[in-house]
Amino acid sequence: MARYWQLPPRYSLSPFRSAMAIALALTFGWAVGSTANSADPPIPHGQDKPPGPPLSPQEAMKKMTLPEGFSVELVASEPEIVNPVAMTFDEKGRIWITESLEYPRREAGPGKDRVKVLEDTDGDGKADKFTIFAEGLNIPSGIAVGHGGVWVANAPDILFMQDTNGDGKADKSEVVVTGFGRTDTHELPNSLTWGPDGYLYGLNGVFNFSKVTHRGKTYEFTCALFRIDPKTRDFELFAEGTSNPWGIAFNTDGSAFLSACVIDHLWHLTETGYYHRQGGPYPAHTWPIQSIVKHKHQKAAYCGIHYFDSDAYPEQYRDKLYMGNIHGGCVNVDRLSRNGSTYFGEGEPDFLVANDAWFMPVVQKTGPDGCLYVLDWYDRYHCYQDANRDPQGIDRLKGRLYRVRHKGTPRAPIANLATETDAQLIERLKSPNVYHRDIAQRLLLERLHPATRSALEQLVLDESVPRKARMHALWTLVGSGSLAPAFHLRLLEQADDGIRAWGVRAAGNFCRVDDSVRNRVIELAGDKSRDVQLQVAIAAGKLEGVNSLPILLRVLAGCGDDVLIPQIVWQNLHPLLENRSDEFMQLVKQVDLKNTPNLARLMPRVTERILAKKKAG
Repeated sequence: MARYWQLPPRYSLSPFRSAMAIALALTFGWAVGSTANSADPPIPHGQDKPPGPPLSPQEAMKKMTLPEGFSVELVASEPEIVNPVAMTFDEKGRIWITESLEYPRREAGPGKDRVKVLEDTDGDGKADKFTIFAEGLNIPSGIAVGHGGVWVANAPDILFMQDTNGDGKADKSEVVVTGFGRTDTHELPNSLTWGPDGYLYGLNGVFNFSKVTHRGKTYEFTCALFRIDPKTRDFELFAEGTSNPWGIAFNTDGSAFLSACVIDHLWHLTETGYYHRQGGPYPAHTWPIQSIVKHKHQKAAYCGIHYFDSDAYPEQYRDKLYMGNIHGGCVNVDRLSRNGSTYFGEGEPDFLVANDAWFMPVVQKTGPDGCLYVLDWYDRYHCYQDANRDPQGIDRLKGRLYRVRHKGTPRAPIANLATETDAQLIERLKSPNVYHRDIAQRLLLERLHPATRSALEQLVLDESVPRKARMHALWTLVGSGSLAPAFHLRLLEQADDGIRAWGVRAAGNFCRVDDSVRNRVIELAGDKSRDVQLQVAIAAGKLEGVNSLPILLRVLAGCGDDVLIPQIVWQNLHPLLENRSDEFMQLVKQVDLKNTPNLARLMPRVTERILAKKKAG
């Protein structure tokens, strides 16, 4: 194979840049020049034929196919951005990316990787200002902006980095959590994403063994969805399972979805759930939850997932999940429908097909203009098999960021939402563009003045307001860590199932609530909504002063044929049977199993769990 390392034109024109590039090549052991006497080129893992030579960004865009009326625009490319891994937008509309020259290095410690800020200063849609915010990193695989700084996944750490003197560069760095593995650099902690409840969520892969000891508690895990409270720095596992997931999306109900590789591609993750694993042992007595799809797209390698919700596109393209398909060289689309307390995903036609094996869509995000942005790693090699076999063949000096635009969608005016008043931000919660709603919610949460809290409470309870605005207002309040008892009770009485469910979920997040709220949550175990019942099953084990056993039984008895709730009940029930099996069996004696089929079906698992109890002494 002719393995070579090409200098982009701007590097070859500058003797300084050429020298620096060659120095980097020597540092990393990259091949410079051609090895034309190689044998026939191998076919990379997951591809059908040798990928051929790389295309320029302009050539690559010409080969892409999209639905009628859509076009691709280049926002940035090499040499300004190289090996981009993660991306997010901030309140100024700036784009933050991480770059990795160190990939696929397994050893921890300082490196040559960076966090870079991209700006479009003249509003023409193309980035023209590039600032290095932080250096010395080692495969930074996730990034989020908020709460006064920048959060970066840089295994083994999750970092909080700040620019305290206003020069655009990080001068302060805090290790918030440490202990993530580096056993598989395709599965590092990734996809840092603000959740609707104000937590920072992230993922870890199935072959990346991690051991996080945080505030007196140790978490040993591989594939998992974790979260961090940005105010308290508390860390916890939200759910476990799947494979090497990369990408988190939240829909307008605040439910979490992720894309995964090798196994099924789409998963709805619920707190305390344990999901099917690609490999490795399950904890004892686990009843694995399955995916929410029965279909497959081109090939089983996904990177990034985004719930697209913007009026910049026609209705048929909104409120759907967009996923980067690495081996397929495209962006897939799935639509969601409700299935009781969970969802079912069905495939739609591909949104973008690159027709170029080098295309690697690692992140998809909605920008200030409402368009979908696609970050492209752009490399001939997609998988660790090839990176390990031929590390010299990895291309480390390419990277692209595209915008997919529909017809004459106007450019977004350059704006800084941080300069807006609380009243203006509350109005932004009604925006048809999810970028504005998400940013406004985060900024309001960071401020949350007493008068603003009152205004948000009124918005949540106003049924004449669009539901999306009401939900974002509610999530802002939930993210604060507490709710006024009177308002909390009103949430639990709302006609909207989703708002009631979030009232229950908030109580579980808070752990300690007013007696009136706690009693109402217990009553909602018999609610007609499967969403509400699901959240009661989760909250029951978290609320102080609550005996969760009878609540779990009541939820199980009333959830009908729901496919998810029995498994969540079991996940929260079986640890209790180690020490409270007698109490549980007394409760079961009061139930008619013939008329409680869910409990009857669960009893073999209960029996097995009780028989497996540890012997005293």
